[in-house]
Amino acid sequence: MLNLFMNRKEKLALFLGMLSGDGCLPFKKSGEGYKNYAVQFYNADEDLVKLFTKLFLDLFNLDCKYTHRDRHQRKRIFEICKYSKPVVIKLKDLGFPEGVKRDVLRVLPIIKTGSNKEKLAFIYGFLITDGSIRKRGDILFHSGSKLFLEDLSKLISEFIGREKPIREFTQMEKYKSYQLSLNMSETRELLSQMPPWHNGTASALS
Repeated sequence: MLNLFMNRKEKLALFLGMLSGDGCLPFKKSGEGYKNYAVQFYNADEDLVKLFTKLFLDLFNLDCKYTHRDRHQRKRIFEICKYSKPVVIKLKDLGFPEGVKRDVLRVLPIIKTGSNKEKLAFIYGFLITDGSIRKRGDILFHSGSKLFLEDLSKLISEFIGREKPIREFTQMEKYKSYQLSLNMSETRELLSQMPPWHNGTASALS
């Protein structure tokens, strides 16, 4: 698992990157019709879910339990659903959207104005959830949010010196998705600037 020798702001940036990738703030109501304030996170990699729970504890002093679901002919999925009104309000105040995030998710202002280490922590958090380093040594990000990837491309350009285009795809003749890719040299350039805490996590990127 990731070595968490990071300051609090870096941990928050990593947490927000992971939440942007595989998390959400869903609209939920209790049986009595009252609003439940929930943070959800899903991933097929149990180590990443453990990392998310560790960050949750460190940042908000709240312990998270996770469960799993077995899926037919697919990998087991691990899930967190933590109810906390103060945490949800904090995340919303930072600009993270509540409900369906597809068309409204952006790189948050706290990241855009943060230090380079915080920006890299955010990029890394999104990389280990909604991105991948492919066998040939390049990075691919895939998302349903074009605006988010446009923001991410601008953020990454601060470290590789160029802004990369966003490619658009249509799935099932109806649903649009978007990709941001870095070639091998750009990938090496970006990863070489990552702080030492990201070392030893190659297995989480496969």
